[in-house]
Amino acid sequence: MLNLPTYRSRLASILAIIMLTFVVTATSPAQTLKVLHNFGVTPGDGNVTSSPLLKDATGNLYGMTSSGGAHDFGTVYRLSPTSTGDFTETILYSFKGGSGDGALPQGPLFRDSAGNLFGVTEAGGINATVCTASTPGCGIIFKLTPKTTGSWTETVLHRFTGTDGGNSFAGLVQDSKGNFFGATSVGGSKGLGTVYKLSLTSTGWKETVIHSFTGSPDGEQPLMFLTALTLDSLGNIYGSTYGGGSSTVLAGIVFKLSPQTTGAWTEKILYTFQGGADGSQPLTGVILDKSGNVYGTTLKGGTHVGSGDVFELTAANGYAKTILHDFNFFTDPAKELPHGLFFDASGNLFGTTEYALYKLTPGSSGLNDTALWVWDTSIDPQDGNTVYSPAIVDAQGNFWGTTLWGGQAGELTGGVAWELIP
Repeated sequence: MLNLPTYRSRLASILAIIMLTFVVTATSPAQTLKVLHNFGVTPGDGNVTSSPLLKDATGNLYGMTSSGGAHDFGTVYRLSPTSTGDFTETILYSFKGGSGDGALPQGPLFRDSAGNLFGVTEAGGINATVCTASTPGCGIIFKLTPKTTGSWTETVLHRFTGTDGGNSFAGLVQDSKGNFFGATSVGGSKGLGTVYKLSLTSTGWKETVIHSFTGSPDGEQPLMFLTALTLDSLGNIYGSTYGGGSSTVLAGIVFKLSPQTTGAWTEKILYTFQGGADGSQPLTGVILDKSGNVYGTTLKGGTHVGSGDVFELTAANGYAKTILHDFNFFTDPAKELPHGLFFDASGNLFGTTEYALYKLTPGSSGLNDTALWVWDTSIDPQDGNTVYSPAIVDAQGNFWGTTLWGGQAGELTGGVAWELIP
């Protein structure tokens, strides 16, 4: 089971070793990467970007940092375009931590039609033994409401107790009825994580656990790191777990939760990873295409020195698994350790690894990855490093995203918001 308190430090150590050992070469010099904001440089700014970007109709970008801000427990920020083509940052909220507020916000924000922002924090709120983040507390679900004065008001919609989940790295997704769904990495009946529903009732918001993970043959730790669950048009929920399953190495599963007329939910395990050539440890959830096929990545495993892979589960064939691309650190332009996938409006498939933004294109044997941009600190450390979250792409084909660390603040802190222009 992933030890959450040491996750960041272990990840930082591994990343530092990799960066000192190998040199990554950018393969698309025709592209232009523009850094929109460097985090963690000025006092009171957010530090360590912990969400993908969210773009509104007027071009504002929203996101979160897991530390920094007025109290060093993280921020929600907005980047607003200016007439000169630059972006100005406004911190909409600084988390206070403690029992009354959240700390360490994680995952994508959700923005409703009124402009309210919804999200989760990994820590803060109620303490419980099962919740083991580096900062006390099991985390909260929050809402930020814009005021006519330009300031924003936070409302805590739910405080996780540990029993009903805790330490969430996943954002919220909303169904057609206005219910939110999310996942927690710990808590539930076995302490191994939950999927929950948050509904607005006559007495306020109510959280209900719709599935508690049990380890084997079920999964455990649905981290969905910096991503969210996926809903289809029938209200079914899709996701992955970092560990658990029926394999001897507990390499994780892909699951589907279906609502029943009784109000209960039924889980179907779509695939159990074996930890070898088929992949291991899916970290960042799954996405669906228009035919209901499921796409995702594994952080490890595969046939090339455990570099991870991209897979598809075909709905019309009982969710049979196909490996679309098997990464190879030594030969792939995007290197290894794939994370979030996303489609553009035309259905082209893109993704991020810790090193690169890439596009998957048909090849002689499966799909090949073409690196659109490679982050290389030996060439330009100001571009940031370590891309966990999926990017977004606009109608003009420009990409927008964040790096977890890097930029002017330093190699293993800070982070940047960026735009990639074709």
